[in-house]
Amino acid sequence: MPPRPAFQPGQVEVRIDGRTLWIAGAAYPLRNIARVYQVVLYPRSAEAFGRFGRRFAGTLAVLVVVLSVGLMSISASSSYSDERDQNRTSFSQFVVTVGVVLLVFYVVDLLRVVLQKARHAVAVETNGSSVALITAPDEAGRRAITRYLAAAIDRPEAGLLLHVDTLSVNPAHYYFGDTVNVHGTGNIGRISG
Repeated sequence: MPPRPAFQPGQVEVRIDGRTLWIAGAAYPLRNIARVYQVVLYPRSAEAFGRFGRRFAGTLAVLVVVLSVGLMSISASSSYSDERDQNRTSFSQFVVTVGVVLLVFYVVDLLRVVLQKARHAVAVETNGSSVALITAPDEAGRRAITRYLAAAIDRPEAGLLLHVDTLSVNPAHYYFGDTVNVHGTGNIGRISG
């Protein structure tokens, strides 16, 4: 059993008590743990750029159509040229303002993904769809966590108590590894992510 490290703020307790793995307040029956492994979570930068491009192109197309239809409508409905010019200017400024606000939103959404760095973690995967992510500041620490958990799962009576860092990520921003289709017809096997 590893030495008991000092508990520091921002860490969670990982322990094996009886036949249950506890990570913070979550309980995982040892019989349901499928694997424990080190993983690198990479940001979905390419998808973020693609989403930004689609949003930008779609918004630009919609704004051009709205602006064209609006300006034609203003030209047809206003009888005075000064009033028509003022309405055109106001409508054009409104459409451009909406476009700029949407563009800022799209850029912020893009930057939230692109500025993320790769995250190194230890994943505890269950037979179901649950995955717990824990981490340590360095490679040796993550390797040790993986070894300690694997050994403790083999011999739960020995027990285990670790204090580790948690990792909280938005799944939409990161790749979580390969996807495998093993259900039903059309099994296409491994899809590299």
